[in-house]
Amino acid sequence: MKNHTKNIDFLIRRLSLDSDERALDELFHIYYDRLLTASFVLVKSKDLAEEVVADVFYQVWQNREKLQDVKNLDNYLFVSIKNRSLNYISKEQRVGKDSIDEVVSNKISEDNTAEDAIIAKELQDKIIHSIESLPPKCREVFLLIRFEGMKYKEVAEKLNVSVNTVDTQMGIAIRKLTEMIGYQGKSKKK
Repeated sequence: MKNHTKNIDFLIRRLSLDSDERALDELFHIYYDRLLTASFVLVKSKDLAEEVVADVFYQVWQNREKLQDVKNLDNYLFVSIKNRSLNYISKEQRVGKDSIDEVVSNKISEDNTAEDAIIAKELQDKIIHSIESLPPKCREVFLLIRFEGMKYKEVAEKLNVSVNTVDTQMGIAIRKLTEMIGYQGKSKKK
């Protein structure tokens, strides 16, 4: 792991000081699979996840002079992936914006610490487990809306239920997920 860290530090210096595109390419190949997976967990679309990773590396290139100031590149990249993925989700759907997105945002800070990277991974695992633990109908509605990008009316037609049923199931899903994940933000109900 020490050699891996030294290699990354060397690539960061080459990228930051020399604007070396090959260094960016090497960093891209080192991180690509893990970043793609992290984005896919949130956006549930391989194409969109690939776009998110590309956007983040474009951002790295644009800010390459400041890259040496980053204390933990792993954490920086994963927080960037998380933020960019959530931005894509919120652009596509404005459903439950005070729930899952806020949980993730509150649980993962942008501080560059190893602890934050561990927390990010644990939260990712907890979100996946929580979604899998939802009742079948709630899970299906949640996944169709949140990750397939379908509208309530489209989900209602697909499942042969009313839009009101979809709305109710989505509300139940969001409430259960925020409870399971341990949302500690402002409470709307008591």
